[in-house]
Amino acid sequence: MNEVKKRMSELFKPIDQQIMMCDDGNETMMLACVMLQSAKDILDSQLGTEGRKKIFNGYGDLVVDKP
Repeated sequence: MNEVKKRMSELFKPIDQQIMMCDDGNETMMLACVMLQSAKDILDSQLGTEGRKKIFNGYGDLVVDKP
């Protein structure tokens, strides 16, 4: 595993633990929403609004199957 992937895995461990602590779907959705807002804030502060929009818009192309 390269160093970037290794570090990303380390950084994700506390998030994964929080996901496992969710008792039901509602809590999982609440966590997902707060994580999404946090990710948006981080991307805005590091890349600016336009950079964040490029990432979010580009990500949709990766996960949605288009005919």
